[in-house]
Amino acid sequence: MALDWNFYFSLFCSIGGIIFFIFSLLIVIRIKELFPATKLVKKWVIIQILIVLFLGGYIFNIIFLTLEMTAITNIMVAIVYIFGGLFVLIVVNLSYKTYKEILMGSSSKK
Repeated sequence: MALDWNFYFSLFCSIGGIIFFIFSLLIVIRIKELFPATKLVKKWVIIQILIVLFLGGYIFNIIFLTLEMTAITNIMVAIVYIFGGLFVLIVVNLSYKTYKEILMGSSSKK
């Protein structure tokens, strides 16, 4: 096994991504608690599922790196690009709807 800078850099980035996704997962759980009886919760569950899928992908990436399965890691990069873009679109759209819900709720209380 050739442990070059590329391996260590990929390993570092994957572990960093896992840590960020774990923190994100905890924040999503807290957000869902803020809106217990709204239809927004179902959409936040979708975000939660996507985060878990990304976590799994990052874990598999570490396994594939260790086993030197570079062809699979190259395919995974392409998959992360497309699903990463989709993830950002869903998060931005849901954030907009959540902010709108908050603003509409606060204006109706006045």
